Amino acid sequence: MPASKKERWVQPEYYTLAEVSIHLSLGQTKVRDLIRHEHLPTATFGRAVRVPRDKFATWREQREQRTSSAGNEGRTT
Repeated sequence: MPASKKERWVQPEYYTLAEVSIHLSLGQTKVRDLIRHEHLPTATFGRAVRVPRDKFATWREQREQRTSSAGNEGRTT
């Protein structure tokens, strides 16, 4: 049955740890390590831990830039 015009799917503002692990192709234990040691941003709601989508995107971009610049340091052209 088609959804009514009033029903709209809203993009969630937060990822679960399982969703983050899928995006990064890592296990959930490694995602928890990233939270503890690499400052992956989180928000907690009671005991539930979530990762804000916008902050995750920024964190990921910064991490990719850092790793790509570190890989280019030893290269000579």
